[in-house]
Amino acid sequence: MGHSGLDSKKLNRKILNVYWVVIGLAFIIKLINYNFTAVPLGEYLIYYVLIPSGFGLIFVLFSELSVKRMSKHIDLIIVLAGLFIALNFIYSRPDIIILRSALFLPILVSGAYFRRNIIIFSTAATIVSYSLLTLVQPVLRTGISIIDQFTMMAMLIIAAIAVIGIMERGLELAGHYRQSIVAQQELLVKNTLMEKLTKTDSLTGMYNQISFHQFMDELLAHHAQFHFSIQMAIFDIDNFKRVNDTYGHRAGDEVLKEISDLIKNEITADDFAARYGGEEFIVLFVGKPMEKTIGLVEEIRRKIESISYRVLEGESVTVSIGLQEYEAKSGKEVFFEKADSLLYDAKRNGKNQVMTG
Repeated sequence: MGHSGLDSKKLNRKILNVYWVVIGLAFIIKLINYNFTAVPLGEYLIYYVLIPSGFGLIFVLFSELSVKRMSKHIDLIIVLAGLFIALNFIYSRPDIIILRSALFLPILVSGAYFRRNIIIFSTAATIVSYSLLTLVQPVLRTGISIIDQFTMMAMLIIAAIAVIGIMERGLELAGHYRQSIVAQQELLVKNTLMEKLTKTDSLTGMYNQISFHQFMDELLAHHAQFHFSIQMAIFDIDNFKRVNDTYGHRAGDEVLKEISDLIKNEITADDFAARYGGEEFIVLFVGKPMEKTIGLVEEIRRKIESISYRVLEGESVTVSIGLQEYEAKSGKEVFFEKADSLLYDAKRNGKNQVMTG
């Protein structure tokens, strides 16, 4: 089991910060404890304060240096630093039984890395180190019974088992969380694709007829409040049935895609383009003077006429366009009918032209 999801640098920094706090608090507590001892001040400061605190500083400083200069086994070094800090506390005051609980420090620290092997290593190192300490420290050697020794080791093993259990539960929850996130992302993608399919035309990528009517309803509702200009242009490809009958529907599809791409590239971000059905396209121009929109629509018509289609053996196609400006309070149906009527006027009057109202 790894801990790739963790930010190792931040984790190491936090653990080292904890060590600094522990060393600082221990120094302060030792100074306060002088009031409760009969040891002479000089002896107390040297043997109970300065020397133990000095060793603690050395352990933490070595860890700090390792983090900066080494790239491997930093986690083991930091765990061992916690073990040495704990052993230092016990060795300096073996008469204080509660200090032996410091042995849980390296085991708890190892759990932060979410790796079973580090927890097992720290537990084994702690048990071995504590056993050796009881052999070299006279007070511990004579003051701890075999039963107490085994009890302490058993408590350390139990602590390790508890940390492993917590770690595995945490990894399990993290796995469920990741699966949930992936599932949500997949659902979001599917919903986005479904929404796109329901709103766009699969051939051209333009918005479809349903989206056009939804957008126009919202646009006219805003127009009632802010009174900006709106024009509707309906494009219809001239003689498109002949294109399909002569060159086939695949060729017709290529023509539709190329014209739709041209329209999308020529209009602005404020405008809205849709394939209304068959060979018809509709564009709603927003916030432009009628004269500017006429010029833009004429430019689109000329560019469509100038395209030479490979699928049509070099032939070109033309479009007829009806362009109508929206009149306040006329309503969507009247607006559409006027633009559609102008389109048919363009068809009847020879095609390949723009009729405006």
